[in-house]
Amino acid sequence: MATYKYKLETLLTFRRNLEEQAHLKLVREQDILIGHKKRLEVLKSERVRIIQDLEERKKKRLQAALFSLYMNSIRSRERDIQVQMTMIESQKHVVEEARKALLEKVKERQIIEKAKERDHQNFLKEVLKEELKEHDEMAVLTFGSERV
Repeated sequence: MATYKYKLETLLTFRRNLEEQAHLKLVREQDILIGHKKRLEVLKSERVRIIQDLEERKKKRLQAALFSLYMNSIRSRERDIQVQMTMIESQKHVVEEARKALLEKVKERQIIEKAKERDHQNFLKEVLKEELKEHDEMAVLTFGSERV
């Protein structure tokens, strides 16, 4: 019996590799997004901590210079929060593009795999056809030898 060998196996392997690379890129980009979100939470908690500290100090006498320092620190955190939110939005777009690229690679691989499956089914049909032909020939030979 003949063994099955798909002609486009190297292309299928190549497509699988491209899909795997796209998947790894998506994971990296998602990790970056998670890092940005964690940094945002840190900035927000720092801002809250500074405000709470300021409120505690306002209960006592607070020098104008120290008050100004607290206000500058709060404004600085707010700017950092805005920058971080912009980075998060930008990274969300990068993640979405990586997701789309992965989906495209999956579709490309699936097309080749479906073609391989069809080719394999055709191969099996041909093998069955050859086997039936051999059985028919053997039956004819056997029937013919019994008549003689």
